[in-house]
Amino acid sequence: MKKRGAFCLFWGVVCALILLQSNKAVCAGPAEQVPAAKFTIPAPDSAQAQKYLGLKAMEPFGIPDIKASLVVVEFMSALCPHCHANAPILNNIFKTIQSDSRLADVKVIAIAVGSEKPELEAYIKKFKVPFPVFLDDDSSISVAMEGVPTPTTMIIATENGKVLFSHTGVIQDPDQFLKQLKALHKKK
Repeated sequence: MKKRGAFCLFWGVVCALILLQSNKAVCAGPAEQVPAAKFTIPAPDSAQAQKYLGLKAMEPFGIPDIKASLVVVEFMSALCPHCHANAPILNNIFKTIQSDSRLADVKVIAIAVGSEKPELEAYIKKFKVPFPVFLDDDSSISVAMEGVPTPTTMIIATENGKVLFSHTGVIQDPDQFLKQLKALHKKK
């Protein structure tokens, strides 16, 4: 438990320093240097999540298993204050995607890095998160993505797991993020 606390404290300090230094937006743009999303995500915790993602079974899966052309992946932590600030923004992005028939094949998920199940459940309840959130309690998914800080929002092509766009920090301009998503979707 001490290691876990130290790990969370370390990443919390790193995230805070980066975000303070950058006025809440570390990086936004094409993601040429981000590795492909070749990690395994835990099994969905509900039939609703399985159906939403178009998964064949309630078992661990990868980004290419999601029945969509693009997936928006939010790397977050249940205890990160910047993730708390980003939660309502991402909820609204999800609702906009859901209401736009042209984006019907775009899905949204979150990966809760270094969080414990009770913390994550409280986060989901507090922010009324409407999309599936998957626990990365041992940070193995984050490590596979070379230690992605939280919050980081990525747009990933499901066909090959290629990260097409990455934004680290609170999304200050949701309309610009959606514009980027629509432009990438149009290319698909």
